Amino acid sequence: MRTLRLFDPNHEPFSDLMLFDGAAVEDVADALGRSRVCRTEPAEVVLAANSSNETVYVVLQGRLRVDLPQAGNDDVTHLGRGECVGELSVIDGSLTSTSVRAVDECDLLVLEGADILALANRSHAVARNLLRILSRRLRGTNALLREEVRTSEIMRLRSVTDTLTGLYNRRWFDDTLRRIGARSDQGGTPFALLMADIDRFKLFNDTWGHQMGDRVLQQVAEALRATLRPTDFAARYGGEEFALLLPTVLTLGSAALIADRVRRAVRRIAPMAGHGGDLPPITVSIGIVLRQPGEGAEALFRRVDQLLYRAKREGRDRAAY
Repeated sequence: MRTLRLFDPNHEPFSDLMLFDGAAVEDVADALGRSRVCRTEPAEVVLAANSSNETVYVVLQGRLRVDLPQAGNDDVTHLGRGECVGELSVIDGSLTSTSVRAVDECDLLVLEGADILALANRSHAVARNLLRILSRRLRGTNALLREEVRTSEIMRLRSVTDTLTGLYNRRWFDDTLRRIGARSDQGGTPFALLMADIDRFKLFNDTWGHQMGDRVLQQVAEALRATLRPTDFAARYGGEEFALLLPTVLTLGSAALIADRVRRAVRRIAPMAGHGGDLPPITVSIGIVLRQPGEGAEALFRRVDQLLYRAKREGRDRAAY
């Protein structure tokens, strides 16, 4: 960055510079008159991230880029004539939060921190403009934080969600089963686990194709979401198998009632048309167990799988417990 000249407030326009909007020339002439106008080369770093700073840079010509990787909008990351950077670190003495570089050749008005504070004390307009600039920075930061939180939540949901059905995935279910199991061990109360398997699912894939098989999985997932209570959890556990966790159900009879509602909801799925005509009704077989305090996950799944296979052997579209 090389110095071109001192700024001449009596002959150079400054009213369109955000920091000096509405300021009287007599209030700012001394400080502006000793401030330098400097020129940067394209891509030259004006402010380095995480560095101390005692200078405010006001763009007179050209553009600066604020390197915010979270932002995907040029209007947010580029500064043109009249805008400034560095004021926050000057005011509170903090390190710079990000790096700023020239997009092209830029002319910058370079204001020392002491002059900025003196101007704010002398000119109500400069003090007001500083508040406006800081307020805008705060709103922009808050917007980025909200976007980061939203993106983080999306990524978190993707990590625990089955992309095809929108239900929880096996990893989430296993973790949740462990946590609820630990709570059950402390309280000495059981809870219900159901495993539901789509009957003759291979027929849908082999006869009508995998796209139709995927649609069957989605339809069953929709039926589960519509049937289960807010306290219940459903996950696609693998292939055509769904795991249902009922933490507040303490008896096999209550679990059987919920399983029957699930089974009837799946039966009500409207027939779907395949290349060879309407598909056969979609049904599920269900195994039901109560997890007793102290019972390990391996033993629990072994029991529920045995009951699921029994429901299959006894004719499908039924529950066994």
